[in-house]
Amino acid sequence: MKLKKIGVTAMVLALAVGVTTPSIACAMEVQEQTVMNGNHYCIIPFWNNISDISPRISASGTMLYPEVYIEAKSSKGSIRGTMYLEKYSAGRWKKVTSWSLKGTSYVSASKSYNGSSGTKYRTRVVVNVDGEKAKATSGTCEI
Repeated sequence: MKLKKIGVTAMVLALAVGVTTPSIACAMEVQEQTVMNGNHYCIIPFWNNISDISPRISASGTMLYPEVYIEAKSSKGSIRGTMYLEKYSAGRWKKVTSWSLKGTSYVSASKSYNGSSGTKYRTRVVVNVDGEKAKATSGTCEI
């Protein structure tokens, strides 16, 4: 009985000082929501017609490999858009080249481009999936 009383007292005290189990809090933004789980934050896309947009970039020597994967929520989802290779110059991102994207259900595109040493690059995608517009940007890659 005494042990039960100590346990209840400890729980009440813990709640009074704000010790709780991690919870999830969400805040929606234009095309994404921020999810906090414990001490970790992630950005999760918040779309109606789009399951995934994943732009990436890698390099080997001066050869750049921009790529993107886009998936519609519907197996008949119409996907149209543009993948851009951009470089950082004079304090801003500038278009280097671009490629059209088109498909149904999903699109996977991988390209190559011979870049310049000492330059920072990224992949950016602008897409329309069944009338829903979205943009996404990769991390950077410096060669």
